[in-house]
Amino acid sequence: MKIGEYVKQYRITHGLSMQDFGVICGLSRAYISILEKGINPTTNRPFTPSIDTLKRIAEATNSDLDSLLQILDNEDAVIVNVEETALSIKQLTLHAMAVRALAKLSKSPDEEKKSKLLEIVTDLLQGDYTIDQLNAISAIVKTMK
Repeated sequence: MKIGEYVKQYRITHGLSMQDFGVICGLSRAYISILEKGINPTTNRPFTPSIDTLKRIAEATNSDLDSLLQILDNEDAVIVNVEETALSIKQLTLHAMAVRALAKLSKSPDEEKKSKLLEIVTDLLQGDYTIDQLNAISAIVKTMK
C-alpha cells in the first residue's frame, strides 16, 4: 500500500476531511492532497515524503513508525535527512531490523549467536543480504533474550 492510499483510507474511515487530517498531523490540506495523489505537482514526478512526515502520520493514526513502514510498499522512497537522500521503505525496514538485532546482540551472553548475528548484520548494513540472511536474523533474534 502506498502512503497516499493509507492516508486516504484512514481519513475516509474516520470521516476526516483533508483539512482535518492535516490539522491532526500538523500538515497543510494541500500537502495531504499531494500525498494522497502521490505526484509532486511541480515536477510531475512521484512524491517522496520525509521520515518526519511518516512519523506524524503514524502518530495521527494511532500507530507507530515501525508498524506504518510494514504496511507500506517496499519500494516507496522516503527522505531521511536534510540532504534529501531517499531510501526505500525496504531499506529503512532492513536498517531498523539491524539496529534491533544489534541492541539484542549487546545483551546476549551466547557468544556463538552474537558472532553469527554480527556477521549477518554487517552484511545487511553494507547492502549485501539475501532472504536467507534476513530469515537467519529473525530466527537468531527471536531466540535471544
